[in-house]
Amino acid sequence: MEENQRLASLILLYVFQGKNVEQSLSIVLKQIKSDQVSIGAVKSYIYGVLRFGWQLTFILRRLCKKAPPPPIENLLLIAFYQLIYTHDEAFTVVSQAVNAAMKLESHALKPFVNGVLRTFLREKEKLMSQVMHNEEAVFNHPQWWINKIKQQYPLNWINILEQAQKRAPFTLRVNQQYMVTEEYLNKLADKDLDVTWHGQQAVILSTPCPVDQLPDFNQGAVSVQDLSAQYAASYMDLFPHARVLDACAAPGGKTCHLLENNPHIDLLVLDKSPERLQRVKDNIKRLDLPAPSLGIKAEDAQNVTNWWDGILFDRILLDVPCTGSGVVRRHPDIKWLRRESDIKQLVTEQKVLLTSLWPLLKSKGKLVYVTCSIFKEETSEQIQAFLDQHADATMLNGTDPEDGFITPDSRHDGFYYAVCQKN
Repeated sequence: MEENQRLASLILLYVFQGKNVEQSLSIVLKQIKSDQVSIGAVKSYIYGVLRFGWQLTFILRRLCKKAPPPPIENLLLIAFYQLIYTHDEAFTVVSQAVNAAMKLESHALKPFVNGVLRTFLREKEKLMSQVMHNEEAVFNHPQWWINKIKQQYPLNWINILEQAQKRAPFTLRVNQQYMVTEEYLNKLADKDLDVTWHGQQAVILSTPCPVDQLPDFNQGAVSVQDLSAQYAASYMDLFPHARVLDACAAPGGKTCHLLENNPHIDLLVLDKSPERLQRVKDNIKRLDLPAPSLGIKAEDAQNVTNWWDGILFDRILLDVPCTGSGVVRRHPDIKWLRRESDIKQLVTEQKVLLTSLWPLLKSKGKLVYVTCSIFKEETSEQIQAFLDQHADATMLNGTDPEDGFITPDSRHDGFYYAVCQKN
């Protein structure tokens, strides 16, 4: 429907102005009163353009001597996405785009949109062959990002960039306080959902589905969490009554995993965003987790004097703010919103958090540094610098900081872990 195309075009305007997808969706969709809209289709168009946008823009520039108004440009990108990557009928896509253009701008642009799309259909094979000679269009990342991955991963840079263009796996974590994984697998089988079981708690569905269609989701049976993120709980190596700090906790996936597996820890949860911290509370409530010794504070972890009671921690989970370069297939707007200059600022923030929290750890205690970035400035280089400056720190999950990487593949998002023990 043209209304789906029109709304997706408007939402993309906000993304390209610097807002993330979630914010952009909220701004536009709250204005909708029509029942002639498929939210699923709108999101599909948005994510399609964000995932393949450099290729789609390359094609647009070959077909238009002058850039059209931004809403029409977005509309054409959406139509190109449909014509290349979906099974939508070409006639229907063109017809709906022409009608959407009329609603977005004016009748005057109907012939323009119709002409561009029909030219694309006639010259599709030639245009797609031209794409193969442009690196940004092939890998659908900005050139600075491509160059960095090439330089930092000379042996598998192509695979990393190709994985980033695919759809992310839909992975669940089964709440062991609710039921064992095998029992939940039987519930999924009853609904004819095709799954694979990984480890004790992870279940990957072959096809994503809305969470309200998952058995007992609202009762707390499962959470959606990537397999890479689920490794944090085991790296923490917890024990009953351990004093634990989760320093940058929102939205709470790892927090809840710790409590599911270890309800009798003394856990302090921090996040500097009260709004995001509410999501942690909501998740704990939905999962109905027993947490007799749980504290939750809206505090910036690096401002230690504002929240610390002076008692050292056995374990610290430090999930640092980062570029998110390892999860772009799950959040493709990151590729459009991040700038290379962001890395330096984030590295500084990560270093401050590390150096601020390390003194709060007991002797023989462990700090688990985790990030969903694969850029080495935020990961192995950050940890190497930390180890060089702290003689009382030893990395346990490898002999070298490079050992902490999980590069994106069919099961995992890109992550990095360093388990540092205080000597």
